[in-house]
Amino acid sequence: MDDMANAIHDESVRLRDEAMIAADAAYMKGDGVPVAGSIPLSTSRYLNSPLFAHAYTTLALRRFGHDIPVTYDIPDMQRGMEDVADLKKTVRLIAEEREKKPEFAAWLDRRRDTRWKPAEMSHYARGTLGATIRDFIVKSGMDIEFSYKGKEVTSDIEYLFKRGSQTHDIQHMATRFGPNIAGETAMAMMNVTCDANYFSPELAHAIYMGTLFVSSASYMRAGLHYPAGMPILLEAMERGIAAGRAIRKPLLMVDWEDYLDWQIVDIAPDLGFEPGPGDAWAAFDPVLLG
Repeated sequence: MDDMANAIHDESVRLRDEAMIAADAAYMKGDGVPVAGSIPLSTSRYLNSPLFAHAYTTLALRRFGHDIPVTYDIPDMQRGMEDVADLKKTVRLIAEEREKKPEFAAWLDRRRDTRWKPAEMSHYARGTLGATIRDFIVKSGMDIEFSYKGKEVTSDIEYLFKRGSQTHDIQHMATRFGPNIAGETAMAMMNVTCDANYFSPELAHAIYMGTLFVSSASYMRAGLHYPAGMPILLEAMERGIAAGRAIRKPLLMVDWEDYLDWQIVDIAPDLGFEPGPGDAWAAFDPVLLG
């Protein structure tokens, strides 16, 4: 038995021979010849952006390590997205969406921009969203507002992206997706889905770019390096998509201030979706982080 095992081990393994490789290449590449140029360019502005291409391939292909936080790649991701963004077009798309959707225009006009101060939130009862936000800030020492902290909003586009950043952690609390690797993926897919179902395709694309970037890269990274975690990641994606289809308005447009005195368990049913498992998925972080 050992001799057979050694013989098998010593054999070179090859799934395709040269003829099969050539036949596959001829079938998939066709007869077209790419246009030659002095520098490598494609018809994809994302591939043409060294900042975007580097950030995406790094996040999707690297292994995690305990020497740096899992958020280490986010600044590079932000620079990459800024490099390919067309902000003038996004401003125009927001204005067009205003005309088509009065509820979206009303949400923009309200400009809810709350500063969460634990000292002013002591009256919220245990289990409410207000108490959960208060306790999160006190226990973590973190500020819920990031990326756009301290930035004065003077336009619709600034408010749209600041509000998304400002309420990210609150979305975790109210959806009960995360915060953990699978929960981030579920919430990302929920946002991608509800944005795609509500906004025009081009505006939805501009809004969900960051969440799509992170969730798709996480999917590839787990498949390459952490296959034991794929079942839970696929479950998270499935539940996130289902929640995004069911919710009555985009997560981005929920005025969480109106839910501060609500029990967390009552918020998802009011918004029409099935909540996530809370902290249960955190047990899979060691599998997905290596």
